[in-house]
Amino acid sequence: MSAVDAVLSDLEADLSWERALYEDLHRHPELSLNENRTAGIVEDQLTKFGYDVQRVGGTGVVGVLENGSGPTVLARADMDALPVKEATGLPYSSTARATDSDGRTVPVAHACGHDMHVTTLLGAAKKMADGKGSWSGTYVALFQPGEELGTGAKAMIEDGLVRKIPKPDVALAQHVMPGPAGRIGLRRREPREPLLHVRRQDLQRADIELARDVLDLRGFNSERGHVP
Repeated sequence: MSAVDAVLSDLEADLSWERALYEDLHRHPELSLNENRTAGIVEDQLTKFGYDVQRVGGTGVVGVLENGSGPTVLARADMDALPVKEATGLPYSSTARATDSDGRTVPVAHACGHDMHVTTLLGAAKKMADGKGSWSGTYVALFQPGEELGTGAKAMIEDGLVRKIPKPDVALAQHVMPGPAGRIGLRRREPREPLLHVRRQDLQRADIELARDVLDLRGFNSERGHVP
């Protein structure tokens, strides 16, 4: 069995807790730089999985899982919601309201998929922790606040992010988008644009397989497998 197959074994068994987590996050969205409840949930989950966890940049959260020698892979998810009213009619739809930076009371909803991003990265973090016997290296799960305002990453850097975590050999991010599950799309890369677009429902698996693929492309290896 390959390292990837070993880490991803029993993948379907994890979906029940992830679905509940996703619906909870969707029901309780938080505006940029106010992701206090979300950050607390992330901290609790990463700690339970065995990560070294710290807050960086206010509501930013980073978990580091060291597992012997090998490359370091960082995977990132954003956490904040938007000041918009949800009209999906879902049983777990948001009815949240909050005060924005201008002092206005506004509706809040996860209209950009960041609740899914948090859920899938936590799912990948758990699988990496459960599968430590199949890979070696360091896995960093980074949860960024304030993406919608463009200020969260800056806050994390100004709070000393680069000094607080191992230097990654590769950093990966994701974003949900409409499209058939299982399809991967490639296009010529422009400066500062993503190199790879992944269209699949199972982004947890994509997090891990992209890590494996990028490490293979870069020529990295490990004694027990390719993840990371």
